[in-house]
Amino acid sequence: MTIEQTTLSFLKGDCVKEFGEKEGKEIYDQTQSLYEQLLSSADDRGSDVIREHLEKKLFSPMAYYKTLLSRGMKATEALFYVKKETHKAASIKKQEMQGLAKMPFAYMIYRLGVKKFMKKNFPEEGWQTEWVRCDKKEIHFNLHRCIYWDLTNRYGCPELCCVYCENDTISFSGLLPKIKFERMGTLGEGSSYCDFHFVKA
Repeated sequence: MTIEQTTLSFLKGDCVKEFGEKEGKEIYDQTQSLYEQLLSSADDRGSDVIREHLEKKLFSPMAYYKTLLSRGMKATEALFYVKKETHKAASIKKQEMQGLAKMPFAYMIYRLGVKKFMKKNFPEEGWQTEWVRCDKKEIHFNLHRCIYWDLTNRYGCPELCCVYCENDTISFSGLLPKIKFERMGTLGEGSSYCDFHFVKA
């Protein structure tokens, strides 16, 4: 598995643009090597879905962040560069969401499919989901446990979790104007859970 097969498929080119040909290639190669190490020792908890999260979404930003830190970059600066990449990936997801927003009865379609989607793509092996409401006006659920929060802590970089959280806000903004995404806080920001509100606009 290579980083080019993850949500950061464009990282190699961006590293060269950001840091120059020689250093950019070194950073990318080091990131790829660390990414492979993380995958080889990862516990997917017996879930193919969690394995996919690790392979495609979670470990590539983590490997990039840890690589930048190992080269002497300060955490705030390293987070800046990682956010540039993950925000770019989230913007691609936002465009996909815009396709749903253009459909008639977008909110109803989203509401009817959301519980099945969450059960399949965010299984109990990695997430603890509390459903608060799912009616004609609002979809609201809370995540009391999340593998992104678990693993950023386990690998000694809890500050990285907020990067993944920010991607939700960017991606779900693509549902406007039909559906408005709202949030009060996340585990990564110090809240006791991550709340998700999808309001019929």
